[in-house]
Amino acid sequence: MEDTSKPSSTEATVAQASEQRLRLILSQLPAIMWTVDRELRFTSSLGAGLSALGLQENQVIGVSLTDYFQSDDPEFPALKQHQRALQGESVEFEFQWGKRLYQVRLEPLRHVDGSVEGVLGLAVDVTEIRRLQDQVEQSTRLESIGRLAGGIAHDFNNMLAAISGFAELALIQLPESSPARASLEHILQAVERASQLVNQLLAFARRRMIAPQAMSVNEHLQQLIPFLQRVLGEDVELQCILDEQTGNVRADPVQVEQVLMNLASNARQAMPNGGKLIIETQNIFLDEAYVEQHWGVQSGEYVLISLTDTGHGIAPEHLPHIFEPFYSARMGGSGTGLGLATVHGIVNQARGHIWVYSEPNKGTTFKIYLPRIEEEAEPLPTRPIDTPAQPGSGVILVVEDNDDVRQTMCEMLRILGYTVLEASRPQDALRLAAVNTLDLLITDIVLPEMRGAELARALSVMHPAMKVLFVSGYTENAIIEQGELKPGVEFLGKPFTMAQLSAKVKQILTGG
Repeated sequence: MEDTSKPSSTEATVAQASEQRLRLILSQLPAIMWTVDRELRFTSSLGAGLSALGLQENQVIGVSLTDYFQSDDPEFPALKQHQRALQGESVEFEFQWGKRLYQVRLEPLRHVDGSVEGVLGLAVDVTEIRRLQDQVEQSTRLESIGRLAGGIAHDFNNMLAAISGFAELALIQLPESSPARASLEHILQAVERASQLVNQLLAFARRRMIAPQAMSVNEHLQQLIPFLQRVLGEDVELQCILDEQTGNVRADPVQVEQVLMNLASNARQAMPNGGKLIIETQNIFLDEAYVEQHWGVQSGEYVLISLTDTGHGIAPEHLPHIFEPFYSARMGGSGTGLGLATVHGIVNQARGHIWVYSEPNKGTTFKIYLPRIEEEAEPLPTRPIDTPAQPGSGVILVVEDNDDVRQTMCEMLRILGYTVLEASRPQDALRLAAVNTLDLLITDIVLPEMRGAELARALSVMHPAMKVLFVSGYTENAIIEQGELKPGVEFLGKPFTMAQLSAKVKQILTGG
């Protein structure tokens, strides 16, 4: 009679093959499996995840958990959870060991009679998954804050436009000897400072109008060196290492300048006793491996601008929040607290990516990646020169639903010599256009009943030669494509001065 108490050779072969497959799977998964006895001594350890801990398969057999973790504190998480498993519980917990984060599952290891003779553990490395989750959460949080900031900035710009307009009109009516002139000039200066603050909010919210062009980062940096050095002060050494092979990018030179100035100012604050700021440029390719670790980044050719300071650095708990508006102010920084938020918005609007690395007391590195293009660089724009308001002539229809803004804008244009018609609603504008010849339509983008762009198209049917100027507190999809002005569209952002309005109107009507 055949003895069936022992496995057949076929069964043994199958069992051996199954064990080999299991070991092969565990050797390739980024996980660790181990067992310990009742004294919490390792009896096995295997898995590809061991290499991240500097271990080989079964290297720790015979070593106790207290010795391995160098702790005999019963409240130490790993020891405490293993003790629970020895009591017969199934345990799940997260555990930080070194620089890695693990999702751990412990099960009681039972004898055939049901008694617990040890613990079986499985740990999966979730460091990269958690980091990507944090990046997604940060991106979502910044997007929500950006929408709020954009809406606030739009309303605030209307208020500033009215304040500055009434102040300018009052100045025009006052004699040079009037003591009230100084107060009005202070009001205009305060409006200018407030406008800069709102522009930072708009840049963060990616609702600021941009004028991108093909540009050389190296050429722009070389022009900015004197200005950057003034921001840094005499006790901070500025070193620029610009790779001559660095390619071109499509970006707004004014906004790139703001990014570099803000980061230089940030570095200055991090080095109150002096130090060094190193700015470097080079071409770089971001591959799929990089993309997998950085949420929202596209692989491809980029121009890298890196800024490294020798300052006091940023604590790890602050790093995920530094691009949030006003967070740097809560950290004790000076300024408005919008500098880094502005940088983040500008880089994103340029379809780029920004990354920061910092260690306390060792310094900080900001890396800005802008998509590289093959186009030749265009000449960089010259810095604008303020010119006084110039008189002009022509019939202008102003459509603006904010009464204060419309009143000040119309009065400015009349003082400049233009014939001005005004309407608060599109229907009123259509009636006026039906009985008047128009040279120029000035319209807000967001209006009741219809958008400014729709109104402009309707009026252009009646007056084909009519020119159009859009004004607004922020950009809007009706006149932009992917954040850029559509070809031929003229735009003036609120608030604006009488001189700026005069120059823009004259340029449009004369074609200059």
